[in-house]
Amino acid sequence: MDYNRQGQPYYKCAFNTQACEQLNAWLGRFEPILKRMLPCNFDWFLHTMLFLYTEQVIQKQNKSDQNEEEEMKSQVSNESDDDDSDDDMEDDEMEDDEIKDDDDDSDDEMQEDSDSL
Repeated sequence: MDYNRQGQPYYKCAFNTQACEQLNAWLGRFEPILKRMLPCNFDWFLHTMLFLYTEQVIQKQNKSDQNEEEEMKSQVSNESDDDDSDDDMEDDEMEDDEIKDDDDDSDDEMQEDSDSL
């Protein structure tokens, strides 16, 4: 949306020139066919080809979106697996500390028993 000199908003057309160039390059393959057509056949063929081209582009976009989603999911699952392994390592360390504490307690008890003898 743009504003004119009086400050009133108006909609302005915007063209994606790169998309237009790609479409023209794609249609260029059909130039020999199009040159030999009558105007009504030309219009029908051109509209049909534009429709098919649009469907093709949308399918490619959907596939790339799905691939990106799958990659993101796999990255997230890999990160969560890494986090789980970190948690497992922390749990193992805590268990080792508990075992050492138990060993220390048993050593203290043995020492007390020997002192009492």
